[in-house]
Amino acid sequence: MKKSDISKSVWWNWENSEPEIRSSKIKKSKLRINYIPPFLAILVYGLFLLYLFPLRTLVSTWIFKFVELLQITKVLKLSLLTDKRLYDYTALFVISYIAFAFFLDLVRFLRKNLFQTFVTEENRLAVTKWGFLGKETIRWNPDQTGLQIHHKSGWFRSLLGFEKLSFRIHLSETENSILAESPYFFSKSNQDFLYSVFRSV
Repeated sequence: MKKSDISKSVWWNWENSEPEIRSSKIKKSKLRINYIPPFLAILVYGLFLLYLFPLRTLVSTWIFKFVELLQITKVLKLSLLTDKRLYDYTALFVISYIAFAFFLDLVRFLRKNLFQTFVTEENRLAVTKWGFLGKETIRWNPDQTGLQIHHKSGWFRSLLGFEKLSFRIHLSETENSILAESPYFFSKSNQDFLYSVFRSV
């Protein structure tokens, strides 16, 4: 069976396809990820910062009013508590803390959806993850016993390229261990990769 014949068939119908297609092995295929979600995440974070930092004056005013409401300035009678700079710096710290917390979420999102590559190498799947200290590569056989491959698909996901694969080891009825989770991708541009992952043993 030629490779062109394989690409003509829809990959999600692999169970009902001809045995020659199901048993064919693609030597090497790489998952082509969808770069739109990471780009949108960076854009949303940039807009978030753009509108967040100008709010520091408003936050400073709220903190000062809260201190006045508790009558702390009247009880302690410290000149520092009436200094506007104290509340400005406090507001800047609060906003920076919020911005940093969302930045960590952004980094986690980008690590999952941008700094990972999925490659099938004959009968093995190789996942490479990049981090601050270098890269980490995991290799395993997708046909191994106990492995569950979860595919998040559907018309809406396939249209927007929000499909995902997750590889889990079934430990018990209530517990699964996630080996890896793919970035977002379009199934139409990853037929070879999906055939090699969902092939029959």
